[in-house]
Amino acid sequence: MNKQKNSILINDTADVGIGTLIVFIAMVLVAAVAAAVLIQTSGILQQKAQQTGKEAATEVTSNLNIVSIIGNVNTGTSKIANFTVAIQLSAGGQNIDFQSVVVRYIDSGKTDTMNYSSSNTSSLDSTMFNYTEERFTGTANKVLQVGDLGIITIKPTNGLGLREKGLIEIVPESGTMVMREIIAPATWGTKNYVQLFP
Repeated sequence: MNKQKNSILINDTADVGIGTLIVFIAMVLVAAVAAAVLIQTSGILQQKAQQTGKEAATEVTSNLNIVSIIGNVNTGTSKIANFTVAIQLSAGGQNIDFQSVVVRYIDSGKTDTMNYSSSNTSSLDSTMFNYTEERFTGTANKVLQVGDLGIITIKPTNGLGLREKGLIEIVPESGTMVMREIIAPATWGTKNYVQLFP
C-alpha cells in the first residue's frame, strides 16, 4: 500500500498594502511631533523653574530683622511723636539700598507712606523717613550690609497714645516685607523714651 505524501507549502512572506504604509508613516509623524512638543515644553518648564528658584532664594535671603523699636514721648501731647527702629540683615541676607525702601505706619486713623529723605530728624514729616547707621562695615552709606546696624526714624501723622496700637511695615525693593505691631503702655511714667519692641 502506497503512502500518500502530503506536501504542505509554507509561505511566510506577506505583502504590505499602501494603506498599512500610510498608517505607519502617520504614526512616525505623530511620534515625532509629540517628541518635539515634549522637548520644547520641558525646556520652558526648566527655565521657569530656574527663575522661580532664584526669586524664591531672593525672597528668603533678603529679609530684614527688626532689633528694637523705641518711641520718643512728646510731653506736650502725651503721645509718642516719632519712632526709632533698629534693623539688621537676617542670616544670609542680601544688601538693601534704603533709598529704594518704603516705610508704612498704620494706626486706627491713618496710613502714612514714607520714602527715604536725607533731611535731619527734626524736619521729618509723615511722607519721609531718615536712615542712618550706628554700626557699619567699611564706609557708612545708605546700603544695609551684613554686620551693619541701621536706624530708621519716622514721624507719623498721628502720635501713638496710651494703650493704642500701631503697625510699622518696612518694604524693601526686593524680598519680603517686614512688619511689627507696637502697643503703647498704660502709662509713660517719667520716661521720655519707651521701648515698644521686643
